[in-house]
Amino acid sequence: MCRTTLAWMTSRRRRSSNLRSVRRAFLLMGWMGLAGIGCHREPAASAERPQGFHGQTLPLLASPALRLTVAGQLGTRPVPVVLDVARPLSLVSRGCFDGALPAPEGTIRAPEPAGGFRSWPVVPLPAFSVGPVRSPVCTAGLSGEKVCAVTLGADVLEFYALTVDPLRREVTFTTSRPRADYVAEAAATEASREVHVVELSREPLGDWPLLAARMTQGGAELTGPFVLGSREPFSRVSVRLAEAQGLQPLETAANLPPRTFALDAVEVAEGLGVRPLVVEAAGRWDSPSSLGRLGPDVWGRFTATLDAKGGALVLRRPRVRSPEGSATSHCAAPDGSFREEACYGLHVRREPDGSVSISGAVYRDLPEGGRLHLEPLGPDGQKLVSGCGVGLSFPSTSRGLTTQHRVPWRSLAQALPACHAALSTARDFTLGLFEEGRQPECPTACAFVTETASRRTVCECQPTPLGEGVAMPARGAPSREPPPGERELEPEDPR
Repeated sequence: MCRTTLAWMTSRRRRSSNLRSVRRAFLLMGWMGLAGIGCHREPAASAERPQGFHGQTLPLLASPALRLTVAGQLGTRPVPVVLDVARPLSLVSRGCFDGALPAPEGTIRAPEPAGGFRSWPVVPLPAFSVGPVRSPVCTAGLSGEKVCAVTLGADVLEFYALTVDPLRREVTFTTSRPRADYVAEAAATEASREVHVVELSREPLGDWPLLAARMTQGGAELTGPFVLGSREPFSRVSVRLAEAQGLQPLETAANLPPRTFALDAVEVAEGLGVRPLVVEAAGRWDSPSSLGRLGPDVWGRFTATLDAKGGALVLRRPRVRSPEGSATSHCAAPDGSFREEACYGLHVRREPDGSVSISGAVYRDLPEGGRLHLEPLGPDGQKLVSGCGVGLSFPSTSRGLTTQHRVPWRSLAQALPACHAALSTARDFTLGLFEEGRQPECPTACAFVTETASRRTVCECQPTPLGEGVAMPARGAPSREPPPGERELEPEDPR
């Protein structure tokens, strides 16, 4: 059992139970009162539809970066549904409504994790389901995004613990439990698995989960509470507070405001985290209770259970051993044995549109990066002879990095049409071999295809806070503004 605590955490826990309870009651009473309006319009759920998310395992929408987004349906429209444990209420974007917007049924004012408050008009929703579950949400706050999306906030998610499997790209909903239950389970875990139970506190006004973390850069260090984030794939830190502790942002072109920090490490306990990591620079982070947001780029290196109500973030991963006299690492397999091949994971999934997505993971440190070569299989289950090599490339990083890609991806049809055509017939993939060192054409976590005849390699890479496929820079190197389509849409600034 590894119950992790931060002996080095210096910030005070701003937790006033009376104040938090009063504020939370205010938010929930206002929201429940509004949510009750119009719920009578929804028809009774059919007998075959579950009435809640308990016990449901839902696939995350395929994406190179880990995003907690699942498939839903709003009326007759397919819609991405974002799971946001840090947002007090559920939202629907303007882009989900054709023509005139529905008349608001009221307004709710709620605090924002970055500081300040925001007033949201509350509108009725058409029939709304997430996977096989008819959602209990009948009304939602109206956000300004032009792309149609629904966000499930704490008003729905608070009652559940969300377990995220980053390799399989799935989220499982179970009932929230006290942190003591997770600690007891960790104590009984077999020796081949690491289990760390990280304590979550609750922000006294907004009630979203907070955890302690430490960011280091050279000799500078920033330690304190961060919001546990599940909406955006990247972590974020306050520029003002980071610079006050000596952390230096990357330079930007034309003296633009700082956009990123290149950090040596981000840890939630001593030695437990990611190194290195580029995080977003938050120019406006005025929260008096947190330093920024900790996202899936940190906790997604583990099989993670997010239980805000229970006060626990549970991080699980295989143990790693280096046999005496060996330069290679061995990782724990599901049967408890330690083998070198257990350090690499592969999951293949058929998507609803018929395409094939592959997810790969490396459970040991990669000081020089690495390439995981794959073997495509045809409809008959035999090796597909395509004249094209396929694999996943990883940068120099600490253990636990995953990436997911559709193979073939759409743009491959223009770059390597013969490989795109051949790989479109693949129905499965198996692990081939692993090589140390990253693919030169692929600077981050990427899928790559190499045409044997021309020796040309084409990559599809994960986005980073610097843009799609931009490598970890040296501090002092200029960063560039990412293409507009690469940035996750943020809720509008508080008014």
